[in-house]
Amino acid sequence: MVIKPHVPNAERVGINNDIRSMRLAGRLSDANSQLNRVISAASGADWRTLRDLEKLLSQMFPGEGDTQTAISARLREINPVRHGLVKQVRTVRNEDSGKRVWFYRLVPAIEYFTDKVCEA
Repeated sequence: MVIKPHVPNAERVGINNDIRSMRLAGRLSDANSQLNRVISAASGADWRTLRDLEKLLSQMFPGEGDTQTAISARLREINPVRHGLVKQVRTVRNEDSGKRVWFYRLVPAIEYFTDKVCEA
């Protein structure tokens, strides 16, 4: 069984407030491109697998059919300067199978750089 990485409440609130501010400021586009759909689904505090993102995208945008392969490719295109977001990745070992499960999320670049400065 795989357990999703835990997100402390203070971190969740901070990330989600920053994402909301970016949307209100028009920094996140609503244009219906595959990249923007992936940004809409993956941005926020929650960690998601590619399978989770595929399911979420099919619920948010019925009829588009975004595959895990395409989602992975779009996540690789995320650029902090261009999009204001940073892709974060975590791996968790599945105790049953011994395989690693990859989790992703997009967080505001300012959160990422602030955390990195604090860790240094």
